[in-house]
Amino acid sequence: MGFGVLRRQTTTNIRMGFVKTMGKGTYSRLFGDGDKNLQKKAAELLMQLGKALQSASAKLHVGAKAWLKGDIETLKEIRDEVVKLERESDAIKDEFVESVFSKHAYMPQQSQERYQLVIHMDNIIDAAEEAVRVLALGYKNKPLEDIVEMAEKSWICTDLLQDAIKYIFTDFEKALKYARKVSVVREEARDLKFGLHKKVFRGKKFDPSEGLFYHVVSRRITEVAIQAELTADFIRAIVIKYS
Repeated sequence: MGFGVLRRQTTTNIRMGFVKTMGKGTYSRLFGDGDKNLQKKAAELLMQLGKALQSASAKLHVGAKAWLKGDIETLKEIRDEVVKLERESDAIKDEFVESVFSKHAYMPQQSQERYQLVIHMDNIIDAAEEAVRVLALGYKNKPLEDIVEMAEKSWICTDLLQDAIKYIFTDFEKALKYARKVSVVREEARDLKFGLHKKVFRGKKFDPSEGLFYHVVSRRITEVAIQAELTADFIRAIVIKYS
């Protein structure tokens, strides 16, 4: 048998094996071959990270409301909580690498995809930490309702994203639905940001230092929504690939 024929048969066998795997249900299509116990652990870690990113953005929203009320002590407490949450999330990310990916829980391509998903999720928590830290620096600035509204939109984005992450294991259609909703709310957050920029840079109510602060903090807060959308887009790509 020639090498070309052997290679074609081997390729066909691989494809047939892939088709059989695809027929085992959503979980099998997404994970394929590998250590099932490690994959279960990975799913649990992913849920922990999903809860962490949603919690970080929820705390950012609470911190923004505290800032609006002039409750700076609560804002600083929230800042410290989010910083701690970010450190804990880094530990979860490290556990993924050390206890799951390094032990070949998945095929190489699948490991790469899941690692990219973990990085996307971690970026959201990093963005929330930066936002609340910047917000806490502006305790002397006049509170604006616009900032709170942006923080709320970012929180809603992560809330929807958490559902998309949850359903990626059980229901591709629902995962896609929630991922699409993230993009809609992110657009609303961006509209609020540019509305604030127009108010700050075209009006005469704010001095330059205040204007700069509102510009920076609005960008930091909406970055949470942007990172959530990037994660949702990545989830959509995974779902489309394995559907």
